[in-house]
Amino acid sequence: MEAAAGLSNEEVRLFIARIERGLLARPLGLDPAAHRQLVAELVGRVGEASFYDLLGVSPGASDEEVHAAYDRLARLVHPSHARILGLAGKEGVLELLFERATQGYLTLSHPDRRKRYDGELGTGAWASGLAGSARTEEERQAVARRYFAKADVLAASEEYHQAIDLLRTAARIDPRPEYYALLGQLEAKNPHWLRLAEDNLARAIELGGPNQGLEAALAHVRERKAAAAGEEAKPADKQGDDTSSSGLKRLFRR
Repeated sequence: MEAAAGLSNEEVRLFIARIERGLLARPLGLDPAAHRQLVAELVGRVGEASFYDLLGVSPGASDEEVHAAYDRLARLVHPSHARILGLAGKEGVLELLFERATQGYLTLSHPDRRKRYDGELGTGAWASGLAGSARTEEERQAVARRYFAKADVLAASEEYHQAIDLLRTAARIDPRPEYYALLGQLEAKNPHWLRLAEDNLARAIELGGPNQGLEAALAHVRERKAAAAGEEAKPADKQGDDTSSSGLKRLFRR
């Protein structure tokens, strides 16, 4: 089932070149073992995965979410990674994944193609709340678990932005305390996201019941929020301005 025409070799090369430029400017930085694990999982299910499943977005995802998801996946499966993945001479595996990811992106980012694809897919109803079969519920939970597992690996490699994107999607699909807990903990690493971290940690406690570790994390976030509010109340000339590149790099560090 294809909702978008197959890509020509030239089109694939153009996308490969664009993503490669992005990798040169901002390397993936993923542990090779974790990278191989993620690629192996994709290879195992690429033939049966929907474009939504492959890109790691829900059927209700916005254009921005689809674009970010494609960028994340294309960077992960770019053919230039063949050597570090032990696939030297077998670049075709990554090329297949890359082309499939690009087909998914071109389908889901185009309203008419996406509408046709949803009609052909026949399983997107769960995202809009129109279906409630046991099989559909199992699919939702399975997709969310995969996103959570990927996010856990990415978080361990300090790929926080990508992990947060996946966790937000997992929590929307299947609200579970462990998804909100990890999401809140990662958001707390960025001082600009303390309110989001507070909301998600509180949601994790609400769904999962008392948890001393989460309650301590929530209390710490609230202390930091209060301290930040106090700093904002000071005269502007006493706050300092940390907009240097080193200051921005510290946004995701404690």
